[in-house]
Amino acid sequence: MKDKFKFTSILSPIILFLIFQGFFTCHESSRADKIYINGNIFSGIDDGKRLEYIAIKDNIIIDAGVGDYEHIITSKTKVIDLNYKFVVPGFMDNHTHFMSGGSLLLSIDLHSANSKVQFENQFNSYVKTLNAGEWITGGNWDHENWGGLLPHKSWVDPYTKSNPVLVSRIDGHMALANSVALKISGITKETTDPVGGVIEKDPKTGVPTGILKDNAIELVSRNIPERSESKNKQILHTAMKQAASFGITQIHDMCSWKDLETFKKNKKDLTLRIYAIPWYTNWEKLIKMINKEGVGDDILRWNGIKGMVDGSLGSRTAWMHRPYLDDRNTSGLLIIDDTLEFKTMMNEIDKNGIQLAVHAIGDKANDWIIDMFDDLDKENGFRDRRPRIEHAQHLTKSAIDRIIKNNIIPSMQPYGCIDDTRWMHKRIDHSLMSRSYIFKTFLDNGVNLTFGSDWVVTPLNPLEGIYAAVTRSTLDNSRPEGWFPDQKITVEDAIICYTKNNAFAGFQEDKLGTIEKGKYADFVVLSNDITKIDPKNILETYVLRTVVNAQDVFIHSN
Repeated sequence: MKDKFKFTSILSPIILFLIFQGFFTCHESSRADKIYINGNIFSGIDDGKRLEYIAIKDNIIIDAGVGDYEHIITSKTKVIDLNYKFVVPGFMDNHTHFMSGGSLLLSIDLHSANSKVQFENQFNSYVKTLNAGEWITGGNWDHENWGGLLPHKSWVDPYTKSNPVLVSRIDGHMALANSVALKISGITKETTDPVGGVIEKDPKTGVPTGILKDNAIELVSRNIPERSESKNKQILHTAMKQAASFGITQIHDMCSWKDLETFKKNKKDLTLRIYAIPWYTNWEKLIKMINKEGVGDDILRWNGIKGMVDGSLGSRTAWMHRPYLDDRNTSGLLIIDDTLEFKTMMNEIDKNGIQLAVHAIGDKANDWIIDMFDDLDKENGFRDRRPRIEHAQHLTKSAIDRIIKNNIIPSMQPYGCIDDTRWMHKRIDHSLMSRSYIFKTFLDNGVNLTFGSDWVVTPLNPLEGIYAAVTRSTLDNSRPEGWFPDQKITVEDAIICYTKNNAFAGFQEDKLGTIEKGKYADFVVLSNDITKIDPKNILETYVLRTVVNAQDVFIHSN
C-alpha cells in the first residue's frame, strides 16, 4: 500500500502537467488564425441577422457573430478590417462550361456584333493575328442582335481562306463553319443530317450554308486538333482569374473528360472549388474511376453526370409539344441517338450513387426527363438522389407540379429572362412564356431553386444574374417593369439561390453555402449592400475581395 501511494505521488505532477497542457492546447485550438472584423455580413442563415465578424482557423470558420471577439484572438491572429462592407457566402455557379469560357477569353468573341458588317470586320481583324492553318473557334454570336438572319459561310470565307472556322452561337447549340472547315470535315450537299442534328442547306442549290445545329456540330468539331497541356493550363488560369474577380468560389462544371483531366493535373493550383460533371458518354469511365479513386474531395469532385435531351430555343432545337411560331415545320429535336441506351445509362449511374444533371429546355423535353426520374424511383427505390434539370426553362403546368412534388432541383440561369425574352415571343406563345423562367413559384413552394450562368451562354458575373432575377427587366427595355413581373424574387432570395441552394444541389450543405461555425471559409466582399440599394444599381456593384478556403484569391485594386 505504501509503495502504491509513492508511485501515484510521483506521477501526480506529470498528470497535472499533461492536464494543463491539454487544456492549453484545447484553448489555443479555439483561437483564430485570422479574423475579419467590422463587416456587414449576410450569413445566409434563416434568422436574417447581420453579423460583424468572421473568425477562421486553418480553413474553417470557428466563429461568426456580433460584438466582442476578444475571446477568439491572440497576439498572433491576423486582423482584417472589412470597413463595414457587405459580405455574402461565396457565390457558386450551378452550370458552367469553364474551359470553353476560358478559351473564349483567348479567342474571337462575336457577342458584341450587332450587324453583318461588324461580324465580318471582327473576323478580318482577328485572322491577321493567326498563322495559316490555325483553327478559329469561340464565337458567342447571337443572330437576334441583327434581326434574326443567320450568318453564312460567305460572311467569313473571304478572310479565312487559310484558316478553318467553327464559331458557336451564344447557346452552343448552333455554329458557323467556313468552307475550309466543311471541306476538311467532308460535308457536302450530299451529306445527310445526323441523328439529333441539322446541316442547314441553301433551299435552291442544296449547298451547306455553314450553319450546323446540335449533333451536326460534332461533324466539324471532331477535326479540331487537341490542345496542348500548356494551352489548357493557360485557359484554366485565365478562367479562374475571371471567376475570382466575380466572387465565384465554386463551379458546377458541365465538362468534357479532357477538362476533368486538366482539373486533376492542375489541382494544386486551383483557386476555386470544382464539382466536375462530365458528359454522359463517359459514364462507364466515370464509374470505373470512382471505384478506383473515390469521388474526389471538397476542392475537386466528380460525382455527377451531365445528360442532354434537347437543344435550345434560340436555335429552334428545344423539344416542344407544339411547332415553333416562326417555323411551323419544326417542334425542335430530341437529340439523344438511342433513348434505350440513355435510359440504361441513367439507371446504371443512379445505381452507383452518381448524381444526374440533365439538360432540358423545351416543355416536351422537361416532361420526358421528369418521367425518366420517376422511373428511377420505381426501379431503384426512393432515396435522396437530388436529380437536377439543367435549365428547366419552358414548363407545362404538370411539370411545375411534379418538380415541386418530387423534389427535383431546377438548375436555372436567370440572365436568360432578360436576354432571350427580347425575342422569345417569336418562337412560343404567351401561355408557355408565362411558364418560363419560373422563380418565385418554385421558391414559394419550397423548391431548391439554384442559379448560375451556363457561361459562356450568359455572363459569368453572379451580380448580373441577381439583377436579372430581381428586376426581370429586358435588355432592350421593352419590359422595364419586368418580364412576367409576378416571378420577381428578392435580392436575399437570389443570393440564397447562388449560395446555400447550390451547396445543397451539390450535397455540400454541411460544408458550404452559409457563413457559420464549422463551414469552410468561402465568402465575398462587395462594394455595396445590394439588399439596400435600388435594384437597378446592382450592376454598378463590384467585388472587393474573394476568399476561398480562407485564402484571398482576389482583392480589388483601387
